[in-house]
Amino acid sequence: MSMRNHHKFLGALAVAGIVAASGSAFTAANTVPDTLAGYGTSTITGATATSLKYTLNADGTQITDAALVFTEDLTGKTVKAGFGIATLTACTVGTYEPANPTATPPVVANTPVTCSGYTQSTADSASFNVSVNS
Repeated sequence: MSMRNHHKFLGALAVAGIVAASGSAFTAANTVPDTLAGYGTSTITGATATSLKYTLNADGTQITDAALVFTEDLTGKTVKAGFGIATLTACTVGTYEPANPTATPPVVANTPVTCSGYTQSTADSASFNVSVNS
């Protein structure tokens, strides 16, 4: 194998390993979708998230924000989130939108939540933890 092909093979192998590592989310009886930034696990207690999307800084090396959508009405509840073993910080709970199956397109019940102010390295983002409390 030429040196050039060897480097291509190692690069493809590294990408495959990253994809395999990011393909699963472990939760405590909750459903959390896979995400595009970071890797590892997502743990959410107290509610069910239907989406989790990260915002990255300009060069893609840090996660700065996380946007979640929950199926429950979280009005009046406290949502906190953080990475790894870091202390969870308060998130902003948006306005609940009840289900409207007759709308075009149909609306599924949802509450958007925004968590901001992170400087989490994408290379070290092994877990994202979320807590929902009354």
